Amino acid sequence: MTDESRTKADLIDELRVLRRRNSALEESLQKCVNCEASLRESEVRFHIMADSAPVFIWMSDTGGTRWFFNKVWLDYTGKTVEEEKDDKWMLNIHPDDVEGFRESYAMAIGIQQPFKLDYRLRRKDGVYRWVLDTGTPRFTPDGMFAGFIGSCVGISERKEAEEQLQHIAHFDLLTDLPNRFLFFDRINQAIEQAKRYNHKVALLFLDLNRFKSVNDTLGHHAGDALLKETAKRLSSCVRHADTVARMGGDEFNIILSRVNERQDVQSVAGKIIDALAVPFYIDTIKCSIGVSIGISMFPVDSSDADTLIQKADKAMYKAKSSGESSYCFS
Repeated sequence: MTDESRTKADLIDELRVLRRRNSALEESLQKCVNCEASLRESEVRFHIMADSAPVFIWMSDTGGTRWFFNKVWLDYTGKTVEEEKDDKWMLNIHPDDVEGFRESYAMAIGIQQPFKLDYRLRRKDGVYRWVLDTGTPRFTPDGMFAGFIGSCVGISERKEAEEQLQHIAHFDLLTDLPNRFLFFDRINQAIEQAKRYNHKVALLFLDLNRFKSVNDTLGHHAGDALLKETAKRLSSCVRHADTVARMGGDEFNIILSRVNERQDVQSVAGKIIDALAVPFYIDTIKCSIGVSIGISMFPVDSSDADTLIQKADKAMYKAKSSGESSYCFS
C-alpha cells in the first residue's frame, strides 16, 4: 500500500473517531439539557408545593443567608422576596428576640444540625406573633453541606396559654398581687441581694382589722371588692422594686428591699395605716377597716426567710392586741 493510500486510511479512521466523539458529546450535551430541564421542572414543582403549603417555608445558603420565602411567608410580612432575602427579613423579628435568635441560629449553622427556635415575627399590620422556626440541614449527593430548609408555624395561642398558666401559678387571682409561692421566691432573692451588697431588708406582715365583720355583713362580693381596693392602696405605698403579696384571706406581706434605716420602714408603715384609714365605699356602702402590722428586719432579726416571717407574724399579733391600727417591730 502506498504512503498516499495509508494517509487516506488514517484520515478515514480519524474521521470515524471524531464522529464517534461528536456523537458522544452530543449525547452528553443532550443529557445536560435534559438534566437542566428536569432541574427547572423540579424547581417549579418545589415552588408550587412550597407556595401551596399552609406554613412558612424558607431556604438558606451554607452561611445561613435566606434566599427563598414561600407565598405564605410573604403574605404574612407583606414583603417581596427581594425585600426579605439576605438578612433583611430579620428586621421583622421582635427587638427583644433578635439577639437570642442570632446566637442560636449561628450555632446551628456552625454545627450543621437541625434546630428549633421560637421568636416573635412582625405581621404586615405591625403586630408581632410568636412562631416556631424549624430548620433542617441540606446536603449534596457527595455529602457537602448546602444550607438549610426550614418552616415556621404560629404558636401564639400556645405561648399565651403558657404565660397565663405561669401567671396563675405566681399571682393571686383576686388581687393580681404576687401569691404565697412568688412571695417566698422574692424574699429569698431580697435576702441574697442584701447579703451581697450589705444592706437591710424589711418584712411587713399585715392583717386587716374588722375585715371579717364587713365580709359577714355585706357578703363575699363586698369582701372581695374591699380586698381588691386594699391591694391597690398598699401598692401605692411602696416603691416599684418592693413586693406586696397576698398570703391568703385578709393577710398581706410586704418586702421592702434596700432599706437604709429603721425610720424608712416606720415611714412606709405610717403610709399604709393612713391609706387604709380612708373609708371604703362598696356598692355605695361606707366601710371602715384598719390594719395591724408586724415588722422584722434582715439581718437584725434573722438571716433566713422563715425566721423573719415568724418574727413579723408574732409582732403583728402584738400590734393587733392594741385594738387600733398600729405597727410593731420584732
